[in-house]
Amino acid sequence: GGNRKCSTKIWDDGEDFCLFEEPRLESRSSAPARRGGQMKQRPEARMPLQTIHMTSENQRRVKELLQELQGQELAPESDVAGEDDDEPDYLDDEQCWSTDQEASDVMPRLSAEPAEHRIVDSEVSSFAVHKLSRYGFDCERCRAVLRSCNGNIGASLEYLLLQCFSERYGEKMQVSAAAAEASQEECLEQRQEEAFALRSIYGEKFVERIKNHVWTFNLELDYLAHRLSKSKEKSKKDTAKQTSKEICKFYLQGGCRFGSKCRFRHEFPPNHPLNASKNSVDDAHLRHSDGPVYELEVRFPDENKYPLQAPLVAFYSTDENLPLACRLHIAEFLFGKALAAAESHEPVVYTLVTCLEDEHEISELLGNTQHKFSLPPVPLLAATPVKPQTESAPASNQQAEGTPNLLYEPQEEEVVAEEEEEEEEEPEQVVVENESYVNLKKKLSRKYDVQAKSLYNENVKICAQFRQKKSSRHFQSMLHERQKLPAWQERENILRLLESHQVLVVSGMTGCGKTTQIPQFILDASLQGSPSRVANIICTQPRRISAISVAERVAKERTERIGLTVGYQIRLESVKSSATRLLYCTTGVLLRRLEGDLTLQGVTHVIVDEVHERTEESDFLLLVLKDIMVQRPDLRIILMSATLNAELFSQYFHSCPIINIPGRTFPVDQFFLEDVIALTRYVLEDSSPYRRKVKQEQNGRHKRTAFEEVEEDLRRAGLLETTDTVRDSDPDQKLTLKQLLTRYKGVSKAVLKTMSVMDLDKVNLELIEALLEWIVAGRHTYPPGAVLIFLPGLAEIKMLYEQLQTNALFNNRHSKRCVVYPLHSSLSSEDQQSVFLRPPAGVTKIIISTNIAETSVTIDDVVYVIDSGKMKEKRY
Repeated sequence: GGNRKCSTKIWDDGEDFCLFEEPRLESRSSAPARRGGQMKQRPEARMPLQTIHMTSENQRRVKELLQELQGQELAPESDVAGEDDDEPDYLDDEQCWSTDQEASDVMPRLSAEPAEHRIVDSEVSSFAVHKLSRYGFDCERCRAVLRSCNGNIGASLEYLLLQCFSERYGEKMQVSAAAAEASQEECLEQRQEEAFALRSIYGEKFVERIKNHVWTFNLELDYLAHRLSKSKEKSKKDTAKQTSKEICKFYLQGGCRFGSKCRFRHEFPPNHPLNASKNSVDDAHLRHSDGPVYELEVRFPDENKYPLQAPLVAFYSTDENLPLACRLHIAEFLFGKALAAAESHEPVVYTLVTCLEDEHEISELLGNTQHKFSLPPVPLLAATPVKPQTESAPASNQQAEGTPNLLYEPQEEEVVAEEEEEEEEEPEQVVVENESYVNLKKKLSRKYDVQAKSLYNENVKICAQFRQKKSSRHFQSMLHERQKLPAWQERENILRLLESHQVLVVSGMTGCGKTTQIPQFILDASLQGSPSRVANIICTQPRRISAISVAERVAKERTERIGLTVGYQIRLESVKSSATRLLYCTTGVLLRRLEGDLTLQGVTHVIVDEVHERTEESDFLLLVLKDIMVQRPDLRIILMSATLNAELFSQYFHSCPIINIPGRTFPVDQFFLEDVIALTRYVLEDSSPYRRKVKQEQNGRHKRTAFEEVEEDLRRAGLLETTDTVRDSDPDQKLTLKQLLTRYKGVSKAVLKTMSVMDLDKVNLELIEALLEWIVAGRHTYPPGAVLIFLPGLAEIKMLYEQLQTNALFNNRHSKRCVVYPLHSSLSSEDQQSVFLRPPAGVTKIIISTNIAETSVTIDDVVYVIDSGKMKEKRY
């Protein structure tokens, strides 16, 4: 035993793996073959190795098995240290089973060398070089750095990244004073909170490979893979003419082991006697290939004070069509974003993932296919190789002038043959410290400290960009659309009142544009002035969907992508940057900030939207803002309401001024219950759950007095005339058929019969389904468009959604005519945003929602609205 079988042939996915970091010498239990200094002669036997073609999954399993077996063999140490081995544990260059004298003679020469001289070029793992090259670095640079770092991939990667980034950013990489003073425990705590949020957003795509040191994101960049595959197909067409015209001789003899990867043609001549189907080799496993891997890797070196200090960012890809220089340009671009976020002490990892998903920005970086570190160095690292330090140094020393020194002491060494850390170390003990409330407040307040110099420089850039943007055609066209809204007519009046009053109440009907326009009025007016007086606005929204949708709409009107001057922040999701000056957030996010920032430092305007809903959070926010007004006379507060009870809020804030904005009116046709029953010809069946129960009538009869029962019997016998008068206060539920005929004059008797037996306390989902069939079928003269249905709660939404899936008109099994979206506050942000997508032509969009879509959300393609007339509301 002891011989191992492997091959250097190309695997099906183009990757080789190495099981050994360096040649190992081990003693065998069968070593006594050599006695008295005489070596036992063995007959020479050489047999060529066979090539086994395996899929990527089988390769991984075999690799894990061999690593496990190797660990079992090397675990016990040899009892006889000076005893020679019969067989060396390596393969010869000819890839054969070797048992001859030549292999055994290598042992004395290797053992005679000192340990410190055994690091030679051949011992640098090809896997490690290949791994580092996928980050965009040249193989020769990788090999030299790996040699100086004893084959440690993590230390080598961080050293190469520091070299690359320091040449471009230089002094910007210096550690700030705030980062130097901050404690490592606080930074680790914030880092773990961010990791928890990222894990809840990205799920299995986010992996914390080494705790508090390495984070990776597995990304699906379809646009990048599609663009690179196009260029690959083009290059294949160009080189098709140069393909060898020779026919593979092994294929003619019965089968070629290279399969579809053979450089010769696999076809038979016309006069060849053999049949191709009999001699062809099944190489489907070679043709199969998974999609390329794109990974964002965020590394936190020792003593890194993230989020007060920028982490190291790397872009890893197995796509061979992506040039190495482009990978480094992407990494440099992302590191620049991290440096900008570190100035404002904000987490940046979510922003980095969002930037990678932005096709426009990444496509611009793909145009530059030249980079210094993707090419071999001119003097091929002629200088003295960098020696790793044995003692760790603070992070401030890592960015020295010129080339940074390699100061890295990995706590958990990344092994060359494995991409993940070994799970043998015991978890660190958690130390629980009793901290005072005062110290906790100081930590939270330090999070929102902003340096005046960096803020002023950022404001100068924003003002310059705004002046350039005003001359663009796209911005002017959007400005023309904004001027059509009713809120634009009150622009000057709003700005004038804010100069002389600290609180302003704005009352406007739905659709007047108060949510999107008033914050922009304030921001645009400040951008036209001095950079030191640029406004910083926070606008609260009662729901997540409104915060996201309004922010995206405002960013579109300002002809920029979300996250620049306009951003949003909700629980576990934040899209903003150091340049954000208009932030839409939920009420709870602002209250959470007030816990650590009692005076809202740096904020100039607070806008509370939909204040008329009177939730506990909004009322508590008004209470806190009223106290902050005394400490911050420069703070401006705007309350926006969609109803006419604005006088109540004005009195609460010492009779502040009120501005009323009229809403835009459109022609609306209203249909009531009796009209819908007549249009759909709906008939209530006897077994329907929406029919009145007979027990209710019997119970009602027993509650009558004796005189009322006699009167009812005489009326039914025709001996007593019935009165046609019906009181307006009596609901339809309590009226008889004759009384309904009296109330609804001109309505057919069949419709009123259905209404008389219908349980009006329940939401009739059968009638809603019939009405949807009438709308989708087009048996009317109204234009096509989306349908919005208001239901009281999540249970009704699920019931109607499942009921529509059993209808052939709505389940899209035969033809796609409808698309159904539920909308509820418990759904994720991605599911909520899908209701704004426009369907293809000929497809009707149906939105089943609660009152979440009543205010602050405008779905512009809605034509039909079905209101069940019921809603759930909390009162206190």
